[in-house]
Amino acid sequence: IIMAAYHDSQDITVKFELNALSHANYIFSSYIAELNGSLSASDERGACIFDVDKFRYTGEYDEEVGRHNAYLEALEDTLVKWPREIAGQVKELCGNDSDLLLKRGERIYIESSHKYGDGSASVLARSTGLTHAAQWQDSRSYYMLNLFRKPPATMSPPPAIESSSLGKWSEPIHRVRMMLQQPLDLGAQSRYPTIPSLPEWRHLWSAWDALVLHIIPRRCLHDRPIDLRHPFIFYLGHVPAFADIHMAAAEKAPLTEPQSYAQWFERGIDPNIENLSICHSHSEVPKEWPLLDDILAYRDRVRARFANWFDAYERGGRRAEADAARHVWMAFEHEALHFETLLYMVLQMNPEDIQAPIEASFAPLGGRRPRESWVRYAGGSDLVFGLAGDNESAMQGQELPSGHVFGWDNESSQIRISLKPFSIRSQPITNGEYLAFLQTLSGSSESVDGLVPQSWISLNHEPALTGDYGVRTVVGMPSITTTEAAMWPVCVSQKQANAYAKWSGKRLPTEAEWIHASRTYHLARALATGDRKAEFAASKSVDGFLDQEMNPGSVQEILQQPYDMFVPSDANVDLASWHPQPVIADGAIFIGNAWEWTSTQFYPYDGFKPSAMYPGYSADFFDPISDHAPDSTHYVVQGGSYATHRRIAHRQTFRNWYQRGYPYVLATFRL
Repeated sequence: IIMAAYHDSQDITVKFELNALSHANYIFSSYIAELNGSLSASDERGACIFDVDKFRYTGEYDEEVGRHNAYLEALEDTLVKWPREIAGQVKELCGNDSDLLLKRGERIYIESSHKYGDGSASVLARSTGLTHAAQWQDSRSYYMLNLFRKPPATMSPPPAIESSSLGKWSEPIHRVRMMLQQPLDLGAQSRYPTIPSLPEWRHLWSAWDALVLHIIPRRCLHDRPIDLRHPFIFYLGHVPAFADIHMAAAEKAPLTEPQSYAQWFERGIDPNIENLSICHSHSEVPKEWPLLDDILAYRDRVRARFANWFDAYERGGRRAEADAARHVWMAFEHEALHFETLLYMVLQMNPEDIQAPIEASFAPLGGRRPRESWVRYAGGSDLVFGLAGDNESAMQGQELPSGHVFGWDNESSQIRISLKPFSIRSQPITNGEYLAFLQTLSGSSESVDGLVPQSWISLNHEPALTGDYGVRTVVGMPSITTTEAAMWPVCVSQKQANAYAKWSGKRLPTEAEWIHASRTYHLARALATGDRKAEFAASKSVDGFLDQEMNPGSVQEILQQPYDMFVPSDANVDLASWHPQPVIADGAIFIGNAWEWTSTQFYPYDGFKPSAMYPGYSADFFDPISDHAPDSTHYVVQGGSYATHRRIAHRQTFRNWYQRGYPYVLATFRL
């Protein structure tokens, strides 16, 4: 396809490339004419350096790096003679002014053009701080035109992307080969410094401000689009108040003024959806919320406090006590998590009130649709899950160890689980598939009450399932029936996901199955290059393929690392896009677009100890294990959404949870 594009039947490319020599002749002629002071370039006869008729255009495509190289090749031995007027400059540049003999077959390099796959646009966007806004394809899906826009804010600094990362997978081949060598130096492979840097904070702050001060109009800041949450104005005070409480603890210093904000804004609400009177302990709600300008001034003082702490941290040689470092880390991830909370609240607003952060275009529904496919796993005994080495109490008063990885209290300690063989769907359920499910139920007179997702909105206000639906985003409401949104993962409650699973005769994966599937698949696909691709496709199971390619002990050592080092580089996290992206047609990506529901109730690992710094973070949401869980029971979600910070999405020990009947979150499911 690529070679056909560069060798068209009308020879347009040939003429274009050969014109490079004609243009070089023109430039030399113009320069010499200027030196002579009288002749125009068109009159100059002595500066025809290249005889265009003695060259032909040729091109080659390097499949390994995805690059087309263009050359002009000499058809016969050709002598390039330098005009006497420029001989001195040629000698200065080249070391001599001798005429240049190009032998037959020798080439002049003209240009290189990198070619990118379907998933590479988001990688390019992320590496430049842009947002991939739209994509168009020709009728054969051979060629693509991509539109990039500059967003008002990005959640993280642009990552360093190597040229070999511009395909589906984030790690270059040499890094995978390094993993095959012994001994493994996995400690050096952590993606992130222990303490989020000040530039990371500034990017997160800019994303937060874009959401609360641009996307949400000021007139709507006291609105409460979800009754189970406080109005927006609370979160503008909550995020800096929580951060200040932890910075005060890190510095062993007083709170930022006004200290009453810590009392009003320390903790929000997450009531039982079946009985709103049941709720964990939370901050006192004031009779009137403070003025917006007062809250923003408080926010700025807290941010300045963090900047000053980082300045002292840098001056001190980047050494910190583990307690102080944990407080700073905790404040960062708390703010990142609340960005997502606020975003799914915004999606429940009247769409006409949402001020889009960027203009977006949605591709029409068409092209190749992903086929349902399944991935097999052998399971095994003594599979290790959870975060090791992060003992908050044992680290108290100690200097922060180099390369340490913090986690929330529910991530510890490590546990061992046995898994029976299982299969999991390579793609999450899409909006189009879920709509077909509802239409089937409706056509059979079965009730669909409570099954229509809150992530959808009726586009023509007709009775349920008779008209068209759009998907709620902050950049528009693309139709499920006519645009790419049909192939986005559907965002539903766990109760709705279970209804689909029951209808299809399948089930949701357990938390352990999901984690094992995700981390082994990403590693296996990174290894499955060249001849290994066919071996991987023919393998009986993903984990069996890994055991063939690597020492089983090395596999387990890699998989037990806190960060998944092989998450695909085009995974839609960290606001790579302000909306979901279509599920991929080939292979699987377990991270990004939306969190994924599991069938596991949120419960502590053996040996759980609540954090002394935030004792209610997890413990307030553990429900008694029951075979008949009510809608208010909390279940584990895994993965990460398009609005999840990459630090969190890439940490495979992170555990998130929601009430199973809560319909507003950015969570999908696979079977």
